Amino acid sequence: MDSIDLGRELISLRAEGKRRSSPLLFVHGGFHGAWCWSDHFMPWFASRGFDCHAISIRDHGASRRTGRDAEWRLRDYVDDVRWAIGQIGECPILVGHSLGGSIVQKVALDASCPAMVLLAPSPIGGSNRAALRMMLSHPRALMRAMVKKDLAEALPAFLGFFLSSDLSSARRDSIAARLDGLTSFAAAADAFYTDPPRPAATEMPVLVVAGKQDWSIPRYKNARLAKAYGGTLIDVPTAHDIMCDTRWEAAALQIFEWLDLRFSN
Repeated sequence: MDSIDLGRELISLRAEGKRRSSPLLFVHGGFHGAWCWSDHFMPWFASRGFDCHAISIRDHGASRRTGRDAEWRLRDYVDDVRWAIGQIGECPILVGHSLGGSIVQKVALDASCPAMVLLAPSPIGGSNRAALRMMLSHPRALMRAMVKKDLAEALPAFLGFFLSSDLSSARRDSIAARLDGLTSFAAAADAFYTDPPRPAATEMPVLVVAGKQDWSIPRYKNARLAKAYGGTLIDVPTAHDIMCDTRWEAAALQIFEWLDLRFSN
């Protein structure tokens, strides 16, 4: 593929007080950008001593729009995170949400990162139950997405499980307005089926975080993933968008408690 200016966004927030031994790199999922971490998680974790960084993968968030978004594969998004690690200058604790969970699992294969935190990671092999529920609630949107191979068409169906029902309408509208449809259909297919992560036991600490209200991922798949890595599974009181939802702080506290045992000041 010929050279192209990707203009990737990387935002940073320095730790308050004494710095923890390792920084955090937050990697968003489909339709999102670095903004989904900057509202809550980045300032919250920075106030507890973590240098925080968040990338917008190519064609997402404030990254440059290339006009080639449909071409990207999961490996291209993996390259974006590797680029971010190079900018940070040290290997961080990788925190990936949804599709970002698949991305950081791939990065961790060849990076000596201190830990990996997977928030509602895309389930390997998908979820037939979730696909059926989305099809029943938004049949035309799902059919258009599959025919056109364009995830933007399916965004209304995804919104059905992103956020809890008790989130205020104003906040819901604010989040929906920032979502975009430039996530590659091919990259998503890679994460689920054609080039998924291949979890295996590791000495690296791994935390899998499951949202209790997230009907898009069967809990047994989160449990299976944690077991494959020899890691830990926790349940938090949110829907799929753990970092944006009404009880994001309760989730952040549970994640922090796990990190705090392993990464001191």
